Amino acid sequence: MTLRRTFLSLAAALGIIALVPGPVPAASDAPPTVTIGYQPGIGYATLIVMKQSGVLEKRFPGTKFDWRVLTNGDAIRDGIIAGQIQIGAGGNGPFLIGWDRGVGYKLIAPMNVMNLWMVARADEPNIRTLKDIPPNAKIGMPSPDAVQAIALRKAAQEMFGDAHKFDTNIVAIQHPLGVQAMAAKQLELHMSAPPFQQQEVEAGGHVVFRSFVAFGRSTFNSVYTTENFAKQYPVLTKAIFDEMRSATNMLKSDPDQAAALLAKDTDNKTPAARFKGWITGADVSWDMTPHAFVRTAAFMKEIGMLNKVPASVRDLELPLLKGAGD
Repeated sequence: MTLRRTFLSLAAALGIIALVPGPVPAASDAPPTVTIGYQPGIGYATLIVMKQSGVLEKRFPGTKFDWRVLTNGDAIRDGIIAGQIQIGAGGNGPFLIGWDRGVGYKLIAPMNVMNLWMVARADEPNIRTLKDIPPNAKIGMPSPDAVQAIALRKAAQEMFGDAHKFDTNIVAIQHPLGVQAMAAKQLELHMSAPPFQQQEVEAGGHVVFRSFVAFGRSTFNSVYTTENFAKQYPVLTKAIFDEMRSATNMLKSDPDQAAALLAKDTDNKTPAARFKGWITGADVSWDMTPHAFVRTAAFMKEIGMLNKVPASVRDLELPLLKGAGD
């Protein structure tokens, strides 16, 4: 079964599973347990700073917060549908598909804007642009509906007139394993995110494509929940938004402190100085305003990944964001 068929089957299943949202229980401060699902990389630094600072645990001592690192946005979406995850984080592709299929997604807030690179191995000197990618080349990325895949499809449509030109080249693999696969010559190319893309360039790889070429300056990762959960637990939802703002301010104005917390999350296996370099890089910014959601959704509908497009970004947001963004 091709990745495209797998993706379409998943999307169809989600459409069946998630159309009945159910009643909204009475509002409360916080449930006994909250699972927060996110993925590897500094794209989740906002949440990691919150986790290592223990800010939610201090504000809600009666609630156990389970911080869970998962493979991709699809796994987080499945966990939310199953009721095993209450707060998710990821790129706009899986978020928009969940919103379209009736999961009830709403943005709490974006975390960042990042330019994502497709990197070719050092021993593939002839692959310099998308036009140079051989038909049998393997391109690693988190999933066929990840933001990386959508940016690649947009570029392929503009360059070749075929948005799905590289669909059969895509290999679903989480970022850290993708770096290993590149080193082992199991992938010709890898489209990931900071810091993995920087690590691959430092190892001799070269950049073939950047995601901003497709949609311009775009939100990379956001934190989201379901509308039902936000209505049931408005105090907790607002607290998450407020602590995201505090963590964002730290990442921008005190990168040394933020880097120390990120290093702590790795048991200091990665030095704080490395994290500081990554979080202050030229292609990284910390921004809680949604960017490019509507135009990304319009493209996804055009190529059959969505059934509808939000009339405005307000359709995707909780009131916390006050209609900001696009």
